[in-house]
Amino acid sequence: MTRDDLKRFRALDINFDSIGLLQAGADDFAYFCTPVDAEFVGRIGCDGVHFILLPGDERVFCVDPSMGERGTYVLPVAGDFREFLSFVLYCQDANPLSQIFWMTRKQYDELAAEDAAARENQYQAKFFEEKDKALAAIVKEFGLIPVDPFKKVKAMQKKFDPAVLNFSEEYYDVVGYERSKEEGDEPMLPQDPNILLSVVNTKLRDEYPSLEYLCVGMDADQAELTEKLGALGYAYDAQTNQFKPV
Repeated sequence: MTRDDLKRFRALDINFDSIGLLQAGADDFAYFCTPVDAEFVGRIGCDGVHFILLPGDERVFCVDPSMGERGTYVLPVAGDFREFLSFVLYCQDANPLSQIFWMTRKQYDELAAEDAAARENQYQAKFFEEKDKALAAIVKEFGLIPVDPFKKVKAMQKKFDPAVLNFSEEYYDVVGYERSKEEGDEPMLPQDPNILLSVVNTKLRDEYPSLEYLCVGMDADQAELTEKLGALGYAYDAQTNQFKPV
C-alpha cells in the first residue's frame, strides 16, 4: 500500500519543493546515518534532511544528519505514507515533521504561526501559490484530510527502538561507536570522549536515574567511564544526575 501510494504521489504534477518533499536527488540521497536498504521518499532541501522507507516496514522515517545523535538520527514520523501525507497537509510542509522530536508543543505552535505569517510576504506569493496547488492535488488524489501530527509523532518516537536500524560501517566510523559483535545487540558507548559526554548526559537526563543504573543498562564499566570523562574535566554530580565541569 505505502509503496503504491508513493508511486502515485511521485506522478503528481506539482512543485514538490513547495511542500518540502523534493524528488531531485533520489539516486544519491544517502548520508552516513541513512540506514542500509533505505528507499527514498523526499528531502526538504537543507541540512541533508530526508524521508525514507525501510524494507518490510510501512512507516515513514525522517533522517537528520545535522541535528541527530544516537537514537535520533533516524526516527519514525508516520505510521504509513497516507498518514504522512495527512500530516504534511496539516503542516502545509514536510519540514515541521523533521523537527517535532526536539520541540515542545509551544515551539511547534510558534513554528506554525511563523509559517502562517510568511504568507503575508508579497515576495513569496508565487511560492505559496505553488504550495496550495500541491496540497490541493494531494487531497484530490488521495481523499485525505489534514491531521495534526504532534501528539501522534511524539508517541511514536517515544516507543521507537533504534536497535532495529541497520547502519553501514561508515555510520560507526563517523559517530565513533563500535558495532556490537553479536547481531541484535546495541552498539557500545562511543569511544570519543566528547561524544561520550553528550550521550551519557542525555541518557542520564532521559533514561537512567543514576550513573550506576546507566552503567548496568549500558553494560559499561563505571570506573572507566568516570575516568575517561574526568580527563575531559567533568565529574558526576549525583544531585543533578549529570556530568558537570569541575
